[in-house]
Amino acid sequence: MQAHSPRRHHADRAERDPAQPRTFSTAAVYAIFVAWTLFSVFVYSHFSQLGDAKSYLSGAYEETGEARTYFVTLLATRLMSLVHVDLIAHLVYSLFAASGVAYMVKQAKVHDRYRWPLLAILLCPNFGVWASVIGREALFIGMLGFFMGAVVGYFTDRGLHRVLLALVCVAGMVFIRAPYGIGTGLFLLMFLLYMWGPRTQLSVGVQFLGFAAVAAFVLYLAWPSIDDYIAGEVLPKAKTFFTINSDTTRLWMNLTTTPQLFRTLWWTLPMALVGPTPAEVAARPLMLPFFLSGLMVLCVLLFSLHAAWRQSPPGLLRKILVLGWMPALLLILVSYVPFGVYNPGSGIRYESCFLLFLILPSMFISAVTAEEPEAPSIGVIARGEEWRVLVH
Repeated sequence: MQAHSPRRHHADRAERDPAQPRTFSTAAVYAIFVAWTLFSVFVYSHFSQLGDAKSYLSGAYEETGEARTYFVTLLATRLMSLVHVDLIAHLVYSLFAASGVAYMVKQAKVHDRYRWPLLAILLCPNFGVWASVIGREALFIGMLGFFMGAVVGYFTDRGLHRVLLALVCVAGMVFIRAPYGIGTGLFLLMFLLYMWGPRTQLSVGVQFLGFAAVAAFVLYLAWPSIDDYIAGEVLPKAKTFFTINSDTTRLWMNLTTTPQLFRTLWWTLPMALVGPTPAEVAARPLMLPFFLSGLMVLCVLLFSLHAAWRQSPPGLLRKILVLGWMPALLLILVSYVPFGVYNPGSGIRYESCFLLFLILPSMFISAVTAEEPEAPSIGVIARGEEWRVLVH
């Protein structure tokens, strides 16, 4: 009888056992956030100001009239009175944001190729710098992570506590950054409509046309109020929000009316996402990492749009992504454009809040594919005079 070599035995065993999925560790999430905190405090702060983070720590915003700013300032000053060390205070905020992302990773069972969009965002300087220090951004990102984990978890495993968590997170995000929070609220509304509402056999395209007609009618009725808000508050605030002495403020930008904002979206939206232009990078080389990060963000957005439309399983999930996630993302991106185009340097703080939302399709698809058992297949392998039937 011919003896089998150990190498051949392991090869046969590998052929019998299905390949184990490569998962994304939650410990890696915490490690990345801690690394970004150390980088932001000890490296980035020497080249560019941490701005609001220092003001929150020093209590400079205690007299402000905005409740959300006062709330973050109160949290920061109370935290500093307990820890007495800036780095530890930054780490507390960073770990809160990391906890939200880790919860999302756990609920989505992130594995194999679905790890890469997540990793692209976590390693992006536009995200990492402001997600890991004291500020509204870290709080928003933490709640967005918990929100995304809650809706993905509810889609696969249900549980009323996940819906309640999502509602609490939406309320918190609306309080911290209203336009982005409203966008996530819109997605939650569509998500629950599809999860709890009556089932329909209409295709995604037909339902898209129906929702577009309803949205156009609502926009027609609400246009005077929307126009007054954008032209009277958002655009003037975005234009005057950044100091004219800043090296990254674009004085040549001039968005004055709501129709002008919408007509120029075809070039202002990509420009806002990418951030600094090549000419601006040449004038200020410090902006090069953020230019490369902006290109990465644009690629992730295009990948996620393709995943939502083409890679998601037909049926309920595709409807949720196309008719829920896409309109919500559009609302968020449009609200970001004025701030992103007027100052790409400071605008990355606003961008960091919603970058995690870009990869929601991959998180849903990851959770669904992790739940699907592998289909059995039968292979007949000939080796010399031996025939083996492998069922795997």
